[in-house]
Amino acid sequence: MQPVDQACELCGLPVSRNDLDFHVRDLVDRADRGNGCWLLTLNTEMIARGVRDPDYWDLVKRADIITADGMPLVWASKFKSRKAAIVGRTTGVDLVDAMLRLDNVPRFAVIGGKSPTETIKCYGQQAMEACAFVFDGKVDLSGEQLSFFCDELGLHHVRVVFVALGVPKQDRLALLLRHRMPHLVVLGIGGTFEILGPEGGRAPQWMQKSGLEWIYRLAKEPQRLWHRYLINYPRGIWCLVRDCIGAGQ
Repeated sequence: MQPVDQACELCGLPVSRNDLDFHVRDLVDRADRGNGCWLLTLNTEMIARGVRDPDYWDLVKRADIITADGMPLVWASKFKSRKAAIVGRTTGVDLVDAMLRLDNVPRFAVIGGKSPTETIKCYGQQAMEACAFVFDGKVDLSGEQLSFFCDELGLHHVRVVFVALGVPKQDRLALLLRHRMPHLVVLGIGGTFEILGPEGGRAPQWMQKSGLEWIYRLAKEPQRLWHRYLINYPRGIWCLVRDCIGAGQ
């Protein structure tokens, strides 16, 4: 797939039109050259949060690269312009999965997540050897802790950082790391390691492609995810609908 230069504007945000393969190649190239970035995978819950919290929306706008994490964003881009639509979604789960399967995994670190080391072991020796630093304790975003992270990342020659803290904490930390260590490739990935881990699991491909993966996840963890998918998810969908209607007027 050839790279697409333009971004598609959704709810005022420039969302990359490129596919997963392009983003993986781009991130590895950036890591190799020390040309860092903060990549944010945008979903409908984040859009809903941004409508309620202008400060969070201002934070999101500072990401270097924004990708479509959900099919509703891909569909919205096609409604706004068939010729300038997003090629395919790029989720945090797919990015991490693809990068850990590479023949030469970039030296990486993980901050946050549930038992990330157990997940990384599932990808074999190459991924384990590339994992330079894991922190799965409490993250408080203090200046002292940020300095600790930067010291460890520099000491271990880390090039890629997976920040698995959930929204909005992972976005705040990503921006702080971006400023302190501009050569790093920083990815906010939420609960990716739980999904990819031994006790996780993803929805069938047909559910992913049809935008129904949320039903699969809700069925697995109804108590934890009901508010996200039954309250915030529809709000985000409505924001996309209004954006599309406004574009068509």
